[in-house]
Amino acid sequence: MRKTIAVLAASIILLTGCGTKTDTTASSMDASSSAVAKASQSGTVHLTFWHAMGGTNEGVVKEVVQNFNDTIGKEKGIVVTPVFQGSYQDLLKKVKAAVQAKDTKNLPDIVQVPASDTAYIKDVPSIIWAQSMIDKDPSFNIADLEPNTVSSFSFKGKLAGVPFANSTVLLYYNKNMFKEAGLDPNKPPQTIDEMGQYAAKMTKRNGDQVTQWGLSVTPDQYHLSSWIGMQGGYIGNNKNGREDTMTQVEFDSTGTMKEFLTTWKKAVEYGGIQTGPEVKTNEVFAAGKLGMFLNSTAGVKGTLTAVGDKFEVGTAFLPKVHESDKGGVAVGGSALYLVDRGEPSNIDAAWEYMKYSTSPKTQFTWHTGTGYFPVNKKTYDLPEMKQHLEKNPLFKTAIEQLHASSPETQEPMNPVSGEFNRAIKDETLAYVTGKKDIDQAIKDMAAASNKALEDYNRVNKK
Repeated sequence: MRKTIAVLAASIILLTGCGTKTDTTASSMDASSSAVAKASQSGTVHLTFWHAMGGTNEGVVKEVVQNFNDTIGKEKGIVVTPVFQGSYQDLLKKVKAAVQAKDTKNLPDIVQVPASDTAYIKDVPSIIWAQSMIDKDPSFNIADLEPNTVSSFSFKGKLAGVPFANSTVLLYYNKNMFKEAGLDPNKPPQTIDEMGQYAAKMTKRNGDQVTQWGLSVTPDQYHLSSWIGMQGGYIGNNKNGREDTMTQVEFDSTGTMKEFLTTWKKAVEYGGIQTGPEVKTNEVFAAGKLGMFLNSTAGVKGTLTAVGDKFEVGTAFLPKVHESDKGGVAVGGSALYLVDRGEPSNIDAAWEYMKYSTSPKTQFTWHTGTGYFPVNKKTYDLPEMKQHLEKNPLFKTAIEQLHASSPETQEPMNPVSGEFNRAIKDETLAYVTGKKDIDQAIKDMAAASNKALEDYNRVNKK
C-alpha cells in the first residue's frame, strides 16, 4: 500500500486526541447488560457490519451472517446486515472520515479491520475493546483461540479486536513446472537461497525476453514481518509495538535486515526472480506462466478454482532466511471490532455476533469456504473438519505452518504501514539492482521508517 505524504498527514489528524480504550466504555456496557433480552421482547436490534471481503469470500460472509440471523439472531431478536465496503483501504477511508467528523451514528456496529491497521483502530474513541467484553462474559473462553491470533490483535496484553479472518503467507507452486525443470514436486524449497535456485531452473527465455519466470515478488512489510520474525527479531521496538507504542525500527541494529538482504540478493542473482514490477501474480500463476508465488493462505481456494485442471498446485511453508530459523511466520488477516454508536442495546447484540464468528462451526464454514485457517482450536475436533483435511491436504499447509510458528512472530503494530512498505520495497530494490550498497540501503530504509513514526507519534501523543 503506497501512501502519499498528504494521506499520512490526514491520518495523523484523524487520530489527534485518541486514546487507548479498554475500560472507558464500561458504564455504557453495564447499562446494556440486559439489552439483548429486552430487545427480543420489545423489538429487533438491527446491526450493520462493514467488511472488506469481495469475490467468493463475500458469499461466505453472507452465509455466516445468515446462519447467525436464522439461529441465535432469531432467538435473541438480532438481525445483522453485512455491507461490503470495497478493499481494506476503501473501508478504512470511510471509517476515518466518520471518526474525523465525529459522526459516530454513521459508523457500523461491527467493523472488520486488517492487522496492519490495528495501531489505528485500537485508539479510535468509539471502539470498545474485545477485552472489556471478555472480562465480563464467562461464556467466552479466550484460551480456545489460537494464541498467535490473540497476540496479533493485542496491545499491552489486552485484546482489541476479535480474530476472525486470519492467515499466514504461503509458497504456492506449479508441480508440473517442477517436474519439467527436473525438480521434485514433493520437495519445495526450504530456504530463500533454494527458492532462488528453483526459480532459475523454471525460468524460460527467448533471447533477451523472459517468457516464463520462476518466481515473482517484491518484498515489503508483509513478507519482512515473517523473514525478520523467523530469525527471532522484530521490525520495530517494544516487540513490534505490542508491549508499548513503537517509536523506532530495530531491524537495522539487530542485523536481521542485513541477513535477509544478503540472502535475497543472492537468490535474485540466480536469474529466476522477477522483482520490482507490479504483477498480478495469482493471475499469471493460474495462467500457467509462473512457477511460484507468495500469497496469503486465504488464497488457497481461490487459486485452486482459478487453476482448475490446468496443472497440479502445491503449497509449502514460506522459505526461511536460514535453514536454522525457528520463529515461523507472522499472522495476517483481520479482526472484528465493536463500535459504540451511542445505542446501548446494540453493544451486547453485536458482541453476540462477534462471539458467534469465532465459534468452532462458524470457523469451519469460514475456513472451508475461503482458505483462512480456523481461529478456534476446537474446530479441529469437529468430525467434518477432520474429513475436510483428509480430502483437501493443501489446506493443511497453512495450519501446520501456523502451529510451527511462535506467537512472538507478528506484523509490526505501527500506524504508518504504508511508509514502512514504501521504504522496504524501494531500498530493497536499490540494493538488489546495485544502486546502493547494503549498509546505505538499510540506513535509508530505517531513516524513512523512523521519520514517519516520529511524525505520527509527535502529533498523537498519548
